[in-house]
Amino acid sequence: MAARPEHVQDPGEPDDVSRRLLAALVCSALEPSLTGVLLFDLPPEHLPAVAGVFAQVLGRAAGHPPGTAVSRTVLDAGTVDEDLWIRPRVHRGPRGVELTFVPGPLAETGDGARLVVVPDLARLSVPGMRAAVQLLGTVTATLEHSGIRHHWRPRARWLACCRAEDAELLSPHLLDRFPVRLATPGLRPLPGTDPLGELPADWATALDPTTPRPRLTLTEEFVPTVLELLADQENVGHRRELALARIARALARMDGAGHATVAGGAPLAGSLPVTADHVGRAARLIRLRTRTRPESPLDEPSEQDAPAFTGPGRDPARPEHPRTAERGTEAGIPVHDPESAVPLGLAPAAGERQLPASPYPEDTAGPGPGGAVLRTPARRATGARASRGPVVGVRRARDLWDLAPVRTAMEAATYRAHRGGSGPLVILPQDLRGYVRAPEPVRTLTLVLDHTCRGDWDWSATLEPFVHWAYVTRASVQIVEVGGAGETNELRAGAFTARSTRDPRIAAALARPPGRATPLAHGLDRAAHALRRTFQHHRAGLVEALLVVVTDGRGNVPLAMSRAGTRGRGPVRRAGVDDALAVAARIRSLGRSRLHCVVVDPGRHPYTRLPATLAEALGCGVVVGRADRDPRVAIHG
Repeated sequence: MAARPEHVQDPGEPDDVSRRLLAALVCSALEPSLTGVLLFDLPPEHLPAVAGVFAQVLGRAAGHPPGTAVSRTVLDAGTVDEDLWIRPRVHRGPRGVELTFVPGPLAETGDGARLVVVPDLARLSVPGMRAAVQLLGTVTATLEHSGIRHHWRPRARWLACCRAEDAELLSPHLLDRFPVRLATPGLRPLPGTDPLGELPADWATALDPTTPRPRLTLTEEFVPTVLELLADQENVGHRRELALARIARALARMDGAGHATVAGGAPLAGSLPVTADHVGRAARLIRLRTRTRPESPLDEPSEQDAPAFTGPGRDPARPEHPRTAERGTEAGIPVHDPESAVPLGLAPAAGERQLPASPYPEDTAGPGPGGAVLRTPARRATGARASRGPVVGVRRARDLWDLAPVRTAMEAATYRAHRGGSGPLVILPQDLRGYVRAPEPVRTLTLVLDHTCRGDWDWSATLEPFVHWAYVTRASVQIVEVGGAGETNELRAGAFTARSTRDPRIAAALARPPGRATPLAHGLDRAAHALRRTFQHHRAGLVEALLVVVTDGRGNVPLAMSRAGTRGRGPVRRAGVDDALAVAARIRSLGRSRLHCVVVDPGRHPYTRLPATLAEALGCGVVVGRADRDPRVAIHG
C-alpha cells in the first residue's frame, strides 16, 4: 500500500465507508488489545480485498517492506481441532520416513505476525469458535496436544464477517471478543492495489515500528466521556468501554501529533494526550449510538447510517404518526393494560431492510438465556430412525444394534451359578437384550398464545383444527405463552415442550387468564429459537413444522427489556411492535419448504391492521379467530 502524503479527512466522517474501514484496520494493528475486527454485512465478494489490505497493514506494523502481507489462515464450518493446533510433518529419520507433529497455525511460533480470516462467523465450526474465545484478548496461551507443549503470547489479528441478523446465532462470549465492530453494507472497493484507498502518510508513520512512539497521557475528561457515551448500555460488562477507549488511543497514535499541547497551551515533551475528542471520533468511527444529539456537521448521520439514539427501545428511523406527534405520549411505566390504546405510529414499509443501528446488534437480536453455546450439539446421523427415539422398555435382542448393556449383564448374572460360578461373566446370545424405543416425532406444532388478546373470546374452537392435526400426526408441541397471569416475570414469555397433545399442561395453558404486559417480541423470539433448534438438531430429521400465532399484534414490551427482565426508562411507543416484526422476519427465513405459519386474528379494535402486518412479516396468511365468524382452516399433513 502506497502512503499518501496529503492530509486526509477524519476517519469518523460518515460519507466514506472505505476510509472508516481502513482506519479501523490501522487501529487494530496499532493497539495490541484490538485483536478482533468484526464486519457486519460485508459483501462476500469484497472479503478477499479487505483481507489483503489488512494483511498488508499488519505487515507494515511488523516491520515488513511496504506491500508485503503477513500469512493468513482461513477458518470455516469444516474446521476441526486438528486443523487449528497441530500440523503433521513428514521427514526422514534414522528409522526411515517418520511422522511427527508440530504446533499448528493458531499456536504462534517465532515473531511472525498472522491474520486469521473467518468468512462467516455464524457458520464457523464449534472448535473455531472455542479457539476465538480462548485466544482473542488473552495475554498468554498454552498448547498441550499429541506430545507438544507450547507457550506463546497471542498476537494474531482476527478478521471476521457476519450478517447483522445472524448475531442472534452467536454466543455473547464470542461476540465480546471482537472489540472493533463496523457495519460495511455499502462498501465499494476501488480497483487496483489499494482497494480501500491510499494509506495516509501519518498513518504509515504510526505503523512503522522503527519510529519512536510517544507516551500516551489520558486527560481528565477521557474516562468520563467513555462512560457517558456508553451509559445507556447496561448489564453488558466492561469490554465495550475498554474497546472504545483503546480505539481512541489508536486514533491518537494515528494523529502523530507529538507536538500536541494540553488545554493550557503548554507542550507535552515526548507524550501525546488522549482527549475526549478522540473518544468522540472513536464513537463516530464505529457508529456508536448515543443519547447525545449531534453538535456539528461531522456528527450528522448519513443515509446509510442510523440516526442518534433518542430513547430506550425507540427506533428513530421511523417517523411518528402526525396525530401521535400532536398528542404526545406520557412517560411512565412501559407496561400497559391490554385494553389501553397506545399511539403506535406508522408501520414499516413491506420489505424494508433496516441496517444495523449500532455496532452491537446482539443487544436487540442476540440469544436470550440458554441460547447459543459453545458446545457441540449431540447428533446421531446414522442408524434406523426407530433406534433414535426415547427408551420406553427392554426386550430380547433381535440383532446386535442398540443393545442394552446393563440389562444384558443382569440377565447373564442370573444364570452365572449354572455356568461355572466364579470367573469372568459369560454372556450367551440368549442373554442379549435390546432397547424398545418410541418413534421419534417428525412433525412439530408451535403455538404462540397471546393471553392479553382474548377478552371474552373462547379460542378453543379456533385452535381445535391445529391441535387435531398435531394429534393425528403424532407431532410434538411447543407452547409459548405471552402475557399470561401468574408468570414469574411479566416482561418475559413462558414456554414449555410437550411430547404430544395429551400433555395436561396444554389444557392449562389454553385456560390461563390474561395478565398485564404483552411481551410479544420475546414470545416470537423464543418460538424462533425452538424452531431453529428443531430444524438443526432434530435427530430423526424434521419433516414439517407448523407455527400458529394467536395475537392482536399489540406488543408493549421491547425485546431488550424482556431479555433484561427489568423495566426501562422512558416511553415504549411502538418499540415492542417493531421488535415483533423484526423477529417475525427472521422466522420467515427458517426452512421455508418445511415451515408453515398462520396468524390467528381475534379482530380487536382499534388496531385491526396489526395482525395482518405481522402475517406479512411472517410471509403467511391470516385466519379469522372469532368462533362466530366460522373460521375455515385446511391443514395438510
